[in-house]
Amino acid sequence: MSKEIIESVMKAEEQAEAIKKRSEKEARDIIAKAYNEARELERQMIAEAEARAQKIIDTSRVSAEQAVEQMKQQVSAECEQIKAQASHHLEQAVQLIMGKVVNPDGRS
Repeated sequence: MSKEIIESVMKAEEQAEAIKKRSEKEARDIIAKAYNEARELERQMIAEAEARAQKIIDTSRVSAEQAVEQMKQQVSAECEQIKAQASHHLEQAVQLIMGKVVNPDGRS
């Protein structure tokens, strides 16, 4: 073989090795970029999910507070109604007791 052919083969091998190394580097860069993009997408999705979850929690809390307030008002109204009825029954009880304790002629 001639020296030129050997040099040409060696040069082609060097070029092939350089192309291989460049391709491997590009592949690593592509993979690294994909991982970074995936991490960023994951971070964004987590942030969005947390924001949605917080919104649901806030909405639920407001609804619960409104329900509790409504129940308080309902219970308060029922208490007032019971007090009014009790007051009326108290009058009747006092009259009944007075009737039993005091004789009809007003003496005890």
